[in-house]
Amino acid sequence: MTRRFFIPPGNISGSRALITGSDVDHARRVLRLKEGDSIELRDGSGRVFASKIISLKADSISCEVISSRSARSEPKTKVSLLQSIPKESKMDMIIQKCTELGVSEIIPVQSERSVVRLSEEKKKSRLARWQKIAKEAAEQSGRGIIPRINAILDFNESLKLAGNFDLSVIPWEMEEKTTLKKHLNSGVASILIAVGPEGGFSKAEVDKAVEAGFRSVSLGKRILRTETAGIAALAMINYALEM
Repeated sequence: MTRRFFIPPGNISGSRALITGSDVDHARRVLRLKEGDSIELRDGSGRVFASKIISLKADSISCEVISSRSARSEPKTKVSLLQSIPKESKMDMIIQKCTELGVSEIIPVQSERSVVRLSEEKKKSRLARWQKIAKEAAEQSGRGIIPRINAILDFNESLKLAGNFDLSVIPWEMEEKTTLKKHLNSGVASILIAVGPEGGFSKAEVDKAVEAGFRSVSLGKRILRTETAGIAALAMINYALEM
């Protein structure tokens, strides 16, 4: 199994690359990598560098770059997820699985029926943890980028983002006429998906979203949980536009 690491672009210079930070301890103690082992390095811009470990130190790992190429794993359509923050560890799973499915960005949202309310200190610690989960999932799944976990927004603030995308949708269990499938075509290069909390979006929130440029859509005949909806929508988009 090829071991993959994301490193800052500045840590790659010509045929030399350097792994630093927490990845060093993980590579040495957990993965038991040694001199001469082959690995893949990624700079977060979509480039992949086939490399070989030259030396391992306590705070860094030096590598020789053998070749480089563009990552073949990134979807053509950029999808951002506005995810109302759910209870417990559901957000961890959402970030992990959506990263595997190719999401470009996840924007946590506090909506009307959100049970979770975070202090400023809690927000910082959660964002750091969520970004770490995204990094690990990106490495495991062979992504060329690490999805960005954006700052937590209020629902009304998040609606302003609709105009930045070719298509902005809000899945709603009461929508009976329009499905997500009807809006998907090869001309759509960027999509924003808004997913509600455990209790769903209120009708007032959906109305506000539609006024802001979102399209109310159905994801099927069954009601999906908040931790399922974004994953299901991404899978649908992948099938419609990437397969």
